[in-house]
Amino acid sequence: MSSGWNTIDSDAGLFTRLIEKLGVKNIQFEDLYSIDSESIAQLSPVYGVIFLFKYSKIDRQIAKNGNAPITGEYDLSYQENDIFFGNQTIQNACGTQAVINILLNQEIDLGEELSNFKSFVGGFDGEMIGETISNSDLIRSVHNSFSTPNLIVDEDPNPPPEDSDDKNDGLFHFIGYIHKNGFIYELDGLKNYPIKHDECKDMDDFITKIPQVLMKRIAKYGNELRFSCLVITNDKLNQAKDLGDEEMKYQELNKRKIWDKEIELRQHDYTNLFVNMIKGISSKLDDQQWEALLDKARERTKAKFK
Repeated sequence: MSSGWNTIDSDAGLFTRLIEKLGVKNIQFEDLYSIDSESIAQLSPVYGVIFLFKYSKIDRQIAKNGNAPITGEYDLSYQENDIFFGNQTIQNACGTQAVINILLNQEIDLGEELSNFKSFVGGFDGEMIGETISNSDLIRSVHNSFSTPNLIVDEDPNPPPEDSDDKNDGLFHFIGYIHKNGFIYELDGLKNYPIKHDECKDMDDFITKIPQVLMKRIAKYGNELRFSCLVITNDKLNQAKDLGDEEMKYQELNKRKIWDKEIELRQHDYTNLFVNMIKGISSKLDDQQWEALLDKARERTKAKFK
């Protein structure tokens, strides 16, 4: 297995299986299709929200000019306030990084591995915690097990340069939101410190206020529409079993079958299959026939997009 970190998708099933593999108990991820309090409340209890967005010129400019928060304000005393926070030190780790930043701020069953990890990094600053996450063979191997192996390893922790083509750089970034110590906190591994937002008394208050925080952030990106959200909640299958709700249990079991099928497809590298298929076809054709076949394929592709 590569020593680097592969890109993984923003997917509820993938992250649920990932944290299960890390040993976390009774936690599940759910896709959030509408950023409103009612939709979030239906998923209670809510331990945090993962926000995925297109890293844009706005983010680069702010990072270049002091790296101040886009909204909210830094909590420079976060360690004294018992906020777990790790900086992101490697580019493709941001999804798992955001998940860990959220989970290690919660009173949940982290399992043996992450509990030991949390104890080990106790007292570390954000940069040291980030380095420790990036150098964890366990966390990296679990993370990579949910993606197609990269042919090229990219361990650059920095976003594309300021003058890159914003429409085509393809970089997306995960950040987390939690409620703790009477506030909503934003945990962004590319920022210097955790970011404090609105006052937040309890989970109900968080559910009421987090949509406003998210929409305020989204408004900074103008016409950009490429966003997604995941809610971290309890294991709904266990909840269904505890309640004796057979319909909910059936839905959750079926959901897990779909998750596992999609994850299985992600774990295959189809590059060699495609290469060998093309070789098999092209070996039976001369140059003229091969070019004619390519022209036909191009015309069919153009027709589909008309």
